[in-house]
Amino acid sequence: MRLSFPLAAALLLAVSIVPSCEKLDPDPDPDPEEVKTGTIQRISLSATGLNRTLSTTVWLPAGYDENKTYPVLYLLHGYGDDNNSWNRKGYASSIADNYIQAKGVPMIIAMPDALTTFYVGDFETYFHEVLVPEVETRFHGNGKRALAGLSMGGYGTLYYALKYPEKFTYAYAMSPASDEAGFRVLASMHEASFYPPITVESGTDDLVVGIAGVRSLVEMLRESGLKCEFIERSGDHGWGFWQACLEKALVVIGESFK
Repeated sequence: MRLSFPLAAALLLAVSIVPSCEKLDPDPDPDPEEVKTGTIQRISLSATGLNRTLSTTVWLPAGYDENKTYPVLYLLHGYGDDNNSWNRKGYASSIADNYIQAKGVPMIIAMPDALTTFYVGDFETYFHEVLVPEVETRFHGNGKRALAGLSMGGYGTLYYALKYPEKFTYAYAMSPASDEAGFRVLASMHEASFYPPITVESGTDDLVVGIAGVRSLVEMLRESGLKCEFIERSGDHGWGFWQACLEKALVVIGESFK
């Protein structure tokens, strides 16, 4: 199913996001426990339909052991960003390090470059047929996987969770762009219990993805019988908001992997 979204793309392209410079832990501890850091690798894979090679940034948790297997979170970026944006602007590695330090579930986090595709069409084929098999073979995935993403990546998160529900344990959509009519069709393709749990989190001050549209989207998902948590709080369409989202996303996604 091919969905169109020219208005969402135009709006997202027009907005310049200023990354937050706030520190993740601003309160110094007189005797802090050293946070063990994970490692970053980058892989490049051929996306035949897009006629180019695409990079994916992969975070491996501290203590990663090639003799073990791990669940995988696919963390999706927004319009105009790339595979490095979640780390460079969103401090994803530091947030994930802190999560693991707090006895979180060890997981792999794969952050693909999706250009401005909205994760559909030729990228969709690449994601499911090339990227996922390669990541989970190379980094020893255990078959459990989840989705999270912001804005355009929130669209991709919902689109994949609704179209391929058997593949994912959880979907966490942050400030998601959407095609409510298209999502309604996808949400009716299976029994409601077949879909993974979903969280949608959006800011009341978001001028790019208006809160009214997000409320309508969540209402539709709930009317379709899907399990959908909705977090509505003060915040705009920016990295400070999404960093806080990711902290919560890791917790519920980790629980879904157990």
